[in-house]
Amino acid sequence: MSFNLEIITPDQVIYNENIDLVIMPGIEGDFGILKNHMPFLTYLRLGLIYIYKEKKIIDSFLVNTGIVEVTNQSCVLLTEDIVRSKDFKSSEKNDEMDQLKTKILKKIYYS
Repeated sequence: MSFNLEIITPDQVIYNENIDLVIMPGIEGDFGILKNHMPFLTYLRLGLIYIYKEKKIIDSFLVNTGIVEVTNQSCVLLTEDIVRSKDFKSSEKNDEMDQLKTKILKKIYYS
């Protein structure tokens, strides 16, 4: 029971694969999407996205807001700022955003 997840930035398609489950950081709390989910449109807050296949986390991303459209066979995330969790490195400046992103990455949920 899989569906297509597409993550798109203004520059490129970051992710386009069939998956079993995705958990995203909604503005009103985290939510999960499975195949045949009721269609909806919502905003994301800064947080982690967890992608599952065969009951295992296969990838995760750090997103800094975005818009998600869900249909019964697909999920599309539009964002300007996203990075794979394993590729994220805090800058030497240690500004407030980098500190927040680092703090979020230390909290691993849904594993």
